[in-house]
Amino acid sequence: MTGQQRALRWLAAGVLVLWCGVFLRAENTEKSMVRALILTPPTVAVQSWMVSLLYQFPEAAADASDAAAQVQLCTGQGNTLQTALIEAERGLPRKASYRLCEYLLLNAETTLKTIRQAETVLKEEPVQSLSARVLCMDLSGEELAAADGENELFPEQLLQAVKEAAPQAPHLYESRNALLAPVLILTDGAIENAEKMLLLTETGNTRLTPAESQMAQLLLGQSGEYTFPLGSGQVTFRRCVVSVEAVEDGFAVTLTGQRRAGTALPTAAQCAALEQLCVRTVQRCWENGYDLLSLGAVRALKQGTGREALTTKNACPQVQADVSFLQF
Repeated sequence: MTGQQRALRWLAAGVLVLWCGVFLRAENTEKSMVRALILTPPTVAVQSWMVSLLYQFPEAAADASDAAAQVQLCTGQGNTLQTALIEAERGLPRKASYRLCEYLLLNAETTLKTIRQAETVLKEEPVQSLSARVLCMDLSGEELAAADGENELFPEQLLQAVKEAAPQAPHLYESRNALLAPVLILTDGAIENAEKMLLLTETGNTRLTPAESQMAQLLLGQSGEYTFPLGSGQVTFRRCVVSVEAVEDGFAVTLTGQRRAGTALPTAAQCAALEQLCVRTVQRCWENGYDLLSLGAVRALKQGTGREALTTKNACPQVQADVSFLQF
């Protein structure tokens, strides 16, 4: 090996060591790991944006999915979302890192139009949270700050409640024409899932009942068990296959599911009640601007795109549901 080759090898080793040092310095625990963004848009009473950050410091390493540091909350206000975000980051002990930011929490009065504004900002800022899960809260920014001041464990409890509700929450990038999000509420100082999902559209929002919320998730194909309290007991879908077919001027929706092991086969009356709930949920979402089962696409697939488009601007088409359970 020539002297020149040895020099090059030593140079390469030095560059590698230097790069590793820079990387470790950049990704060590000396950063404030933001776990969730909480946005409160301007209201009639408060003419400014409020941004709160749920963060952990200093044990929250950038590659730790379950950081051990205590969760804390800091808040900022501004005339725009950008300025409010900058003000919130000033309350962090170290520079913000959003690598673990998996959740976007919004005030329950938020509309899809507000989410569009947030998307525009988040695409330009280092947050890059378009894959974040979207949840809503029945809390204003002021109420959130007050709860944090009264209970130092509130941020930890809030993050835990968010994690538990997250499987029901859509991703931000899924917010096309509407968004169906779980709602967190504060009850006797404790944060919990209201079990009433919020349907956000361009013009407003609609709160579904707990039964409609469960049925909407089932019709959307979300995995999990769904339990429906009925007059004569309760029925649980363990697994369910949903099919939609265009029939003449209406649609036939078929739900074929499995019951929970060890439970009796649902009666005809219980199936009929579930069928009514299915139709009511589809109609309610349609009337509020959300084609829950993509009926327009189903009709276009059968009749072709040359026909008049079926959209939520028209009256809801007739829907007939059929619910059955496999025997085992």
